[in-house]
Amino acid sequence: MKLTHWRERILFFFLGVFVVFALFLITGASHGPQTGRYQISSWTRGQFVGAMIVDTATGRVKYVDEKNENKPFEEIK
Repeated sequence: MKLTHWRERILFFFLGVFVVFALFLITGASHGPQTGRYQISSWTRGQFVGAMIVDTATGRVKYVDEKNENKPFEEIK
């Protein structure tokens, strides 16, 4: 009886290790290509055109207008 108890414990231990390892593999998938990382929404008010860009990885929101429309995301204030 004692031997089967230890076998059960060892089996559950390795099952837990496998589950944790599988979770690490699944959640580690963010290091691949970042397709869809930036989401954009644009608007117009008369002659004024603007856009709101959201970085979905960090949650930062930037507002783009005519003076900074050709800048990279990191340089927009």
